[in-house]
Amino acid sequence: MLPPSLSCRACSPSCTLQATFFPRLRTSAATSHALGAKAFHSTPARLSNSSPPSRISYRVAVSSSGKGRRFHPLKNAYNFDPSISSLIGVTKDKNPTARRRGRPDSGEDAFFVSRIGSASADSDAVAFAVADGVGGWTESRVDPADFSHGLCGYMAETALAWGKSAEKLRPKQLLQTGYDQIVADPTIKAGGSTASVGVALPDGRVELANLGDSGSVLLRRAAVHHYSIPQTHGFNTPYQLSIIPPRMRAQASTFGGAYLEDFPRDAAVTNVQMQHGDVLMLATDGVFDNLNNQDILKLVTSRMILTGAWTAAPDVAVNVSNHLAALTVPGGLAEAFHPPSSSESTRDDHDDLSKRLESNLTLQSLLAASVAGEAKLASVDFRRDGPFAKEAQRYYPGDYYRGGKVDDICALILVAVDESLVASSE
Repeated sequence: MLPPSLSCRACSPSCTLQATFFPRLRTSAATSHALGAKAFHSTPARLSNSSPPSRISYRVAVSSSGKGRRFHPLKNAYNFDPSISSLIGVTKDKNPTARRRGRPDSGEDAFFVSRIGSASADSDAVAFAVADGVGGWTESRVDPADFSHGLCGYMAETALAWGKSAEKLRPKQLLQTGYDQIVADPTIKAGGSTASVGVALPDGRVELANLGDSGSVLLRRAAVHHYSIPQTHGFNTPYQLSIIPPRMRAQASTFGGAYLEDFPRDAAVTNVQMQHGDVLMLATDGVFDNLNNQDILKLVTSRMILTGAWTAAPDVAVNVSNHLAALTVPGGLAEAFHPPSSSESTRDDHDDLSKRLESNLTLQSLLAASVAGEAKLASVDFRRDGPFAKEAQRYYPGDYYRGGKVDDICALILVAVDESLVASSE
């Protein structure tokens, strides 16, 4: 991460994550040692030989930022709490204008997190996705955000209306249904989007379907346990769902050329088994073009250790804290911050910070905002070649492309909590 004193070309210095979140974080000697010499070592990732955990709940949050927009880590974070709302990221309003006004600050990127149906037995099952509208459609006077946000909206509606067992809902099926509905939507004439969709079940099973260069990363105890491979036709040309108007098809047929048109059946499907303390991230290419997997691992591991969600000591493997569940509820992170000195001004500052922490911040929203904020900083840093820059240099060595890639950014975080372990530790 860039130091707080270094100005950012997209945001004011006051919006940096370092200045907002971590001036008072407790850091023990053991933690400092772990973040230094042994920061990202753990025992080999493996599934437990015992039976799957009796009940996994998923604590979910999203952070997003539109291209060229100011980023604030608290205002740009969205927590999913099924006891308050059955979904986040989309609105149920049928009016297209009202839907546009109700969109989160994510630009052409879109996301949703939703309960699956209403059956009490599957109350912890969730469906979720991120989608990235294909910006090239702006050249045809089409708003790419309409497709991506519409796709997420229809997938969320499908998940909420699901009347069968949650394990019968598959992400590729969810993507297909959302795509069919958006093709039938008369208000969306054209457009395209990549997508990464997931369904998480209460026994820890998570199925992911990825189409294009959005993707997923699963982190377990300071190690990368899984990551998706981007689907591309070529450099900066991802697989994408599309609506091609008949007029444009006719032009292509007459003058030559073709439009990219992939389908939900082309999505790559992956199954993972999440365990207590695992962190799963879905993100659009605004994250992956600016941060590689090791950047994400270092960032998430530092936050998990500094907040006490993962524990680390010299020469000891990283473990999951007994207090993980408490950190995932609003106000749970307040204990991770040192109180300031007793002067009047700092006391007022602390009271304001505490109110914001209790109202908005959770462990999962902290992780999402940290990833999105770091990607935002990297996207406008000329001196730091990100993954996109390195790919551009490889494909076009004669072009001078340096630094990050300015884009819309969206990061969705799931933290797995084994409720049986939480109950036994109380």
